[in-house]
Amino acid sequence: MAAEPLSATALIGGFIGGVGLFLLGMHMLTEGLKLAAGRALEDILGEWTSTRSRGLLTGIMITALVQSSTAVTVATIGFVNSGLLSLRNALWVIFGSNVGTTLNAWLVAALGFSFKIDSFALPFVGVGAVLMLAARGARSRALGQALAGFGILFLGIDVLKDSFSGLGTQTSLEDFAHPGFMGYLLLVGIGTLLTVLMQASGAVIAIVITAAQGGLLSIEAACAMVIGTNIGTTSTAILSALGATANARRVAAAHVVFNIITGLVALILLPFLVNFLEEIQEFLAQPASPAVMVAMFHTVFNLLGVALMVPLDPWLIRGLAARFRTHHEEASKPRYLDRNILSIPDLALRALRLELAHSQTLAAECLHQAATPAPNMAHIARQRDTLNDLGKAINDYIRHISAAPLPATLVEALARSLRVLRYQQATCDLAQHGAALATGGACERECRHFQEALQALCLASDGSRSDFSPTALEMALESTERSYAAPKESLLVAGAAGQMDIREMENRLQQGSLFRRAAEQLVKAQRHLLSLEVPDHRALDEDGLDTLGN
Repeated sequence: MAAEPLSATALIGGFIGGVGLFLLGMHMLTEGLKLAAGRALEDILGEWTSTRSRGLLTGIMITALVQSSTAVTVATIGFVNSGLLSLRNALWVIFGSNVGTTLNAWLVAALGFSFKIDSFALPFVGVGAVLMLAARGARSRALGQALAGFGILFLGIDVLKDSFSGLGTQTSLEDFAHPGFMGYLLLVGIGTLLTVLMQASGAVIAIVITAAQGGLLSIEAACAMVIGTNIGTTSTAILSALGATANARRVAAAHVVFNIITGLVALILLPFLVNFLEEIQEFLAQPASPAVMVAMFHTVFNLLGVALMVPLDPWLIRGLAARFRTHHEEASKPRYLDRNILSIPDLALRALRLELAHSQTLAAECLHQAATPAPNMAHIARQRDTLNDLGKAINDYIRHISAAPLPATLVEALARSLRVLRYQQATCDLAQHGAALATGGACERECRHFQEALQALCLASDGSRSDFSPTALEMALESTERSYAAPKESLLVAGAAGQMDIREMENRLQQGSLFRRAAEQLVKAQRHLLSLEVPDHRALDEDGLDTLGN
């Protein structure tokens, strides 16, 4: 039964609703994976996709099982978005998914139908919702969120496909089946447009194979449209990358690059590939069925694309790494850690000291922002994440330095460097936790004096400032110690006198304690940095700040 024409209202409403469901499902899937996966999934994915060949085979097998390259593409981008999969590993999973999706064409050609993952969407939503509402553990609830998001995502795709399903059956392809490069290019565009509108390349391929088998399209024209369906699937990757991390956007861009390059090469070689496949059919003494020919072409040109990516992989990685860069990535990029000087430990240690001075500035800025009356939590989180990412590079650099035999003095300097980094990271963690606690109300004047002292301490502990002085650092520390005692006592009195809610009093006392400990860690980091700059100068004992109290 032919699909009824859709009104403009139904078309627009279905498109907006489908996109909304898709984005909601993607968000739920990504956030659920972050909480539910933990280290286990990261280890499994790392093992399965640790090499290009493994990533390729994983993409092929999973796509062949679920019969949806969309599912694999979206899930892969979700894993990258969650930090569970590296960029390089994700690329080859995406390339493999393009090969795996060709099984759909073989099912249509051989059996006359294809399996649809969409039919499993509602059970996923149901099971996920039950887990979200009934599970006791946080990880189980997060798993439910991911499952429900997975189902909602495909409901969105299903809405998009249904909204435009009538377009595929009502479009006349015969008028566009002209021979020649421009005619084939036009057919590629039609295949691309139909795939974007229907959000189901398998459905478009089924239409194309049916038309070719029925004599409505020549084999060359059908193959040109199949090239277009591959290019059209990139819309899913682009949609999935909206609002995602930089690496997720790079994966989406790689998907686009792969399909465009593969499609362009396949279009240029289209007559030769079709002749080659016809010769194979004759050699095997098999009838040249148009449906089988189209399925064979779909598989061959995707395998050709994978072969093209093998030598292009290093170039593609470097090119993508230079694109979509965020402020966070720029800030977390090491400034001084030069691997070319690793063979000279003294020079490497000097570079390490300079990088730690940079990370000290990040830690000081993080605590300075946390100690403001209205802290910017997003900025504090970015500073903390930047320092943690920079810390990974510093740890890796130290590991490479320590791989060579070193004198005892350098070994001690590396240990002290690790201690500096640990203090800086602790500063950011404590500052973020403290800033998250509500403040205001009684004892505001005393608390404000403490915050001002903290901010002055942050400036004094930043060794990159031209006016930095160890003496000024110690004076700022003494001022912070004095200003901490006043709000602590005032808050206790206000709580005991009923002038403040006990819970609020506890929160503000905890905040003051967290900020005090953050100040302690920051000063310890700077003291040890000083000992690294002047080797014969010993850092103060780690217990030297205990006079700040608890």
